[in-house]
Amino acid sequence: MKVRAHAKLNLSLRVRGVRPDGFHEIESLVQTIDLSDRITLEATGSGVEVDNDLGVPDAEDLTARAAHLLFREKRPAGGVRIVVRKGIPAGAGLGGGSSDAAAVLVGLDRLTPPRLPRARLGVLAGELGSDVPLFLTGGRVRIAGRGERVASMAPVRGEHFVLCLPPISCDTRAVYEAFDRLPGSERTTPLCPGENDLWPAARSCYPELSPYAEAVAELAAVDYSGMSGSGAAFYSVFGSAAAAEAAGGRLAARFPEARIVLCVPTCAGQTIDEGDG
Repeated sequence: MKVRAHAKLNLSLRVRGVRPDGFHEIESLVQTIDLSDRITLEATGSGVEVDNDLGVPDAEDLTARAAHLLFREKRPAGGVRIVVRKGIPAGAGLGGGSSDAAAVLVGLDRLTPPRLPRARLGVLAGELGSDVPLFLTGGRVRIAGRGERVASMAPVRGEHFVLCLPPISCDTRAVYEAFDRLPGSERTTPLCPGENDLWPAARSCYPELSPYAEAVAELAAVDYSGMSGSGAAFYSVFGSAAAAEAAGGRLAARFPEARIVLCVPTCAGQTIDEGDG
């Protein structure tokens, strides 16, 4: 079975404070996009084997953890070999690792019938990480809590995203720790497209992000632009492919060291390729 695990953009992000369990209380409007990792699931006799081109040890690999968690739940007779080929950069705030984990849960659930109830799959996703549950739904969603509360939103038609991916990897823990040190960082105002409460903290940790943020904000976007998650990906929204392509060309000329990607929304967190599974 071949699965495309889609990236996400935080189109707005509010951090409401620290929860009793130590996680941050957040509220965010999220859109999954067609920038993807490619995952192959191959049935084997036993066990879980992972070939991830990031070179992450199995004990730290979310896809391996997802497979072990699902196998403990369903106890199938065989095993699986998971091959991950990255298209989503790590440390960019695009949720690549979480999306991969959700894709493995969904794919393995299909490969080992009977399928689990959707609610139970959501519980397993929440055990893996805060961002994993949103990818079980995908599309346009509003998330809350530490990310485990996911509500579908009406899709927005005709959006085209220009992504600027600097050669910088942001450490999520470091950004949140910096956020906690900033005075008056918690916000009570409603979500606003393009606003991300973590941007001042990300900028304090990685001041080299500023030129990219400024350049993306200067693009003639239809509505808004911003940073996704804890960084380092920046995006701008356009109403046509031609406008997005022109803006992407300007960014590529200005920042040859960055990766510039044109994306469109997806209606799901993962896509199982036609003819597989």
